[in-house]
Amino acid sequence: MILGLVSIVIIGYLAWHWFGPTAVAPTPAITPKTTAAAHPPPPPKRLAQQPAAQPTPARPVTPQRRVAPEGTYFLLGRVSLRIDSGVIGFAPGTKVTLLDQGDSASMVTDGQYQFTVPPSQLTNDLDIAASVAQSDYAEQARTAELTGKWAQEYNRQQREAFIASEKEKAQKKTRPRPTPRAPK
Repeated sequence: MILGLVSIVIIGYLAWHWFGPTAVAPTPAITPKTTAAAHPPPPPKRLAQQPAAQPTPARPVTPQRRVAPEGTYFLLGRVSLRIDSGVIGFAPGTKVTLLDQGDSASMVTDGQYQFTVPPSQLTNDLDIAASVAQSDYAEQARTAELTGKWAQEYNRQQREAFIASEKEKAQKKTRPRPTPRAPK
């Protein structure tokens, strides 16, 4: 029975890795809504005769947000969808397409299923999506590792208990039994 349980855990873990959704960050599309502030014009070219300019103090560079194309979002948390044959789970970082946006819920699709999620569970930031997907993957791997360790410990305990019971049975068989006395 234990071997069957361990086998199911291992098969489930491997199936999750093989068939589980992966968060593949699409390349961001450049939208035509760019402003002059977003892309400053290139500095004018210096002529060779001009003296070199004094370096200016470095200012901290703020990384620009990488966003998905319009209408493309990623789940920030696990979402489950009940269907006729069971439940489908969507992992954090799963890419979805926005169908309809409301104040309390947004209708999205993963390309196969449509479901609603709170808007707070969606992001179009590619870096955040990659981060939550990586965190979820690490947590799933840690859980699988712990489950494997617990199964090994349980098997060890069961093996030791079986060996102890077999030793006890063997000792009972080898003990001399007192001979029954005849009634007087």
